Amino acid sequence: MKDFFQSYKFKILICIFALVFGFMIYAAIAGNNVIFPRSVLETVTQPFVSAGTYISDWAENTIDTLVNADKYKRENEELRILLTEMYGKILDKNSTDEENEKLRSILGIAEENPDYEFSAPCKVIARNANDIYGGFTIDKGSSDGISLYDPVITSIGLVGIVTELSSHYCTISTIISPDISIGVMTADKNIVGIIENNAVYSNEGYCLMSYIPKDSGIKEGNLVITSGSSSFPADLIIGTVKEVYPDSNGLTLHAVIEPAENITGVTGVFVITEFYGQED
Repeated sequence: MKDFFQSYKFKILICIFALVFGFMIYAAIAGNNVIFPRSVLETVTQPFVSAGTYISDWAENTIDTLVNADKYKRENEELRILLTEMYGKILDKNSTDEENEKLRSILGIAEENPDYEFSAPCKVIARNANDIYGGFTIDKGSSDGISLYDPVITSIGLVGIVTELSSHYCTISTIISPDISIGVMTADKNIVGIIENNAVYSNEGYCLMSYIPKDSGIKEGNLVITSGSSSFPADLIIGTVKEVYPDSNGLTLHAVIEPAENITGVTGVFVITEFYGQED
């Protein structure tokens, strides 16, 4: 550093500053009578002006950040809360729209069957890991008017029956479970049988309709519905016939039924809590 102050460069800089400073003093005394190349003066002073401006802006921003830090933090927090509330309202609206759609979809069934009593819309809150036949748990229970063995439906058709019950939730066994037995018939009511599932077809997601008379005329594509009993009301859709094959006794037929509802993908259901002819 000492060598720099003794160098020619430093002396030249001193001379330039002295020259500029002298012209500035002379100009201040003489007013507008002094003719000095303005472009030269601007060229010499521009770096210092730019540096000063940068330092001033930096200092202003830094001081503003330090002084108003709490204010900005509070504003950001208020904005975050506002956005959270807004997203919540959007989600609530979507949930309400979905629930209203479910209510509208079940309204037709209720109008056609005035003896039915329904639970509120139920959400599927868990898939039962130990049930390979699509069993699930819903968010309603006995406190919502649901009882053991109540049938469970969607707007499309029957999906299962309540097999475990607590106050605020219950477990549903689906119509493809081998534990379920349902009296059924074709939609034209000419062919009757019983849903008695076996593991072979249940594992593939199908129901098995048995005890069908050999000469019944049942065929692929027939719609199958409940025939009505003390456990299941009549005319609930089960699904369509996918395949027909003879029983080993040679006297009856079996029909493989593809469920109308996506049993393993259903997310919302209704429970029929009461219907005419229901077993107490």
